[in-house]
Amino acid sequence: MVLIFGLSSIPGSTLANIEFPYAHPIAHSILYGMFYYLCYRALNHRRLGRLGHFSSLLVAFLFVGIYGMSDEYHQSFVPGRTEELKDVLIDLSAALVVMAAIVLVKKLRDARSLHA
Repeated sequence: MVLIFGLSSIPGSTLANIEFPYAHPIAHSILYGMFYYLCYRALNHRRLGRLGHFSSLLVAFLFVGIYGMSDEYHQSFVPGRTEELKDVLIDLSAALVVMAAIVLVKKLRDARSLHA
């Protein structure tokens, strides 16, 4: 969260025009995908009291969405930056991709343990 906040605090005029195509959505996807995974792990950690697998997936998704919206709102106060709904949608899409990967890996592990 600190990394995302710090990056979104950089004024737009300071950001160099990156020649790499789709750099902005790729950066959002990587940051928010990792953020979702870390939130899910924190919620699903055994020593913290399991919410349950599905609840952990859902609560992490909601938290990432709320944080993404608050980050876009924060950017509206940073010179040269704007808030954009598409960025929140990219953030949520990244969270959904990671969520699907978590569910797939869990299903594969469960299937493997049944056959062992």
